[in-house]
Amino acid sequence: MGYLSDTLNYMSDELNKMESYQKNFIANVSHDFRSPLTSIKGYLEAILDGTIPPEMYEKYISRVISETDRLHKLTESMLTLNSLDAKGYLSRSNFDINRVIKDTAASFEGTCDAKNIRFELIFSDSIQMVYADLGKIQQVMYNLMDNAIKFSHNDSTIYIQASGRYEKIFVSVKDTGIGIPKDSLKKIWERFYKTDLSRGKDKKGTGLGLSIVKEIIQSHGENIDVVSTEGVGTEFIFSLPRSTNF
Repeated sequence: MGYLSDTLNYMSDELNKMESYQKNFIANVSHDFRSPLTSIKGYLEAILDGTIPPEMYEKYISRVISETDRLHKLTESMLTLNSLDAKGYLSRSNFDINRVIKDTAASFEGTCDAKNIRFELIFSDSIQMVYADLGKIQQVMYNLMDNAIKFSHNDSTIYIQASGRYEKIFVSVKDTGIGIPKDSLKKIWERFYKTDLSRGKDKKGTGLGLSIVKEIIQSHGENIDVVSTEGVGTEFIFSLPRSTNF
């Protein structure tokens, strides 16, 4: 009877946690959608009623497009999380993680030039094959690099390293930016969470990037860790299974 009572209490606590999570999730989604929608509506109404003169149309239509892109990014992130919640979604293949890192880094060339940030890529071997979902790992690398750039200072370097140890390949993304406060480290994986330090720099972020990263890595049966010091920088390190068929 005591064991049954403890089990029922545990189930009750878990249901309460789930209900609380669902309420917070809906509140966060509503807030993140309401903000850009309010901006879009306000700009378009101001154009229609003549508050914004024709010579200013281009400026404010560009802002509408920017807010629309923000909504699109949030929607895509939500769809990604929905697919991650479903089982059996991985499509594994053998591919060179070095090539994925190089290609993803190249896609940030314009953003890096604007802040005078450079990537330093460090590989222990010329080719390092892994067995994983190529599209999902591309997304992991994109999210981690985007995050590193966002919180790095101008005129700085982001270090990306891939090295093999036994049956694993370890990938590290390290910046010398603002860092993460110690009391926020455990919360950064939560959906929609943003640290107080990040709010000023991350105006267009959804707060979903790192939760997507963690769920992708964990779905591969691997781990991701973070080491960070406020004011010094942050390093994310994750593992992938090394390919045995190449």
